[in-house]
Amino acid sequence: MGKSLNALDLAFFGLETQRTPVNVGALQIFEIPPGCEGNFVRDLLKRLADTAPGPPFNQKLGKLAGVPLPQWVTDEHFDLDYHVRHSALPEPGEMSDLLKLVSRLHALVMDRERPLWEFHVIEGLRNNHFAIYMKMHHAAIDGMGGIALLEACMSKTPEADLTAPWQGLPEKKTSDDNNGKGPAATLSRSTRGLMHQIGILPDVGKLFASHGLKALGLKPVDTPVLFTAPKTLFNGPVCGARRFAIKSISLSAIKQLSKDAEATVNDIILAICSGALRRYLLDKDELPEKSLIANIPVSIQQINRSGNQITYVIANLATEERMPMRRLRTIHESTVHAKAEVAEVSPDAATTFAVMAQGLVAVLNRFRIASLLPPPANVVISNVPGPRTPLYYAGAKMLANYPLSILVDGQALNITVVSYCDSVDFGLMACRDTVPDVDDIASYLGDAFDELIKVVKRRKPVAVKIAG
Repeated sequence: MGKSLNALDLAFFGLETQRTPVNVGALQIFEIPPGCEGNFVRDLLKRLADTAPGPPFNQKLGKLAGVPLPQWVTDEHFDLDYHVRHSALPEPGEMSDLLKLVSRLHALVMDRERPLWEFHVIEGLRNNHFAIYMKMHHAAIDGMGGIALLEACMSKTPEADLTAPWQGLPEKKTSDDNNGKGPAATLSRSTRGLMHQIGILPDVGKLFASHGLKALGLKPVDTPVLFTAPKTLFNGPVCGARRFAIKSISLSAIKQLSKDAEATVNDIILAICSGALRRYLLDKDELPEKSLIANIPVSIQQINRSGNQITYVIANLATEERMPMRRLRTIHESTVHAKAEVAEVSPDAATTFAVMAQGLVAVLNRFRIASLLPPPANVVISNVPGPRTPLYYAGAKMLANYPLSILVDGQALNITVVSYCDSVDFGLMACRDTVPDVDDIASYLGDAFDELIKVVKRRKPVAVKIAG
């Protein structure tokens, strides 16, 4: 029996072209266990070759007779050797070589005739390290799903047994599971799903109406409005090549800064990104007078649901503001209002809003008219909380976990952040032609963080008069 894709999963397929693969992934750095004899990576690959795939890793995109929409169906000719791949870096195994390799791998569209994932084991990284790069189609997994997969296949001790990611996650029992099998049952579920979508249209309309009223000046503009972002160098068509850059910042230092600045950790991360983007655009003499707008994916995980469960909020990055603390305050106010707006509607309505927004972007890009309108947002910035304790894989300790995400026409830069132990790991994915020097933005993230720390330390306590 086929497993249905939800509307957002289908929207991700609609966004994909040869230039814009919709792959998400992770680049993980490991330390080979001290005293290991032989070739650790090759031994790991031999052990992985004996593992069998489980859902969703043995499923591909397919069609069922009598069902109008694509389904996830079992691949009866699954070939593990196709999905698990081995690479080696040239000596001396610099991180820059690894990032170039992963940039090329992430730019490739996956074959829809096979399950949509790849697992690359990469040896030869200096300091006795190796890397694993795994990518999956965004229709098959979201950020929180990726973290769940990470925690399911890794262990908290080096002695634990080996678990391959493709052995599968424990399947969620969805409300569909008790309603029969076969095409007729699948079609029935699709019909019920359509009726449910009709029922939540008022809530979806509320979100779009809010953006419309703000655009017309009939409602206070406490959050940015879709398709009102200034045009920047990040907002043109993207090529098929990618550049990937990374940066790590101490999580405990960010938490201390958030406490001192009376802001959330997410506010601090957005302010760090804002400061880096502001400096980069100033260097290019390309900083617009109007603030950049960030598109921020937000998880709305629901029990007994599968597929992507996210929506988007739009936040003001205050890049036109010279003072770092004023930028931080504006970002905080913007995100508070944006999340409150989403909280007023049901999770299903929030997801449907995301589907319709993605669909609109896909249509505009498909007919090449996106350049005639202001961008819906300038940059995607996503923050996914990850494990707080060290993880091991086949006895090798994971040192870092850098996320990789997607680009679409009109958004040539994506910044995704995942926390791990006491590290916040930034993954910056960019179009090679538009942002060839994305390494500069990664470097500026650290500078923006240091600037915020200095400003907060210089602040003097302000006496507040309490009216009574």
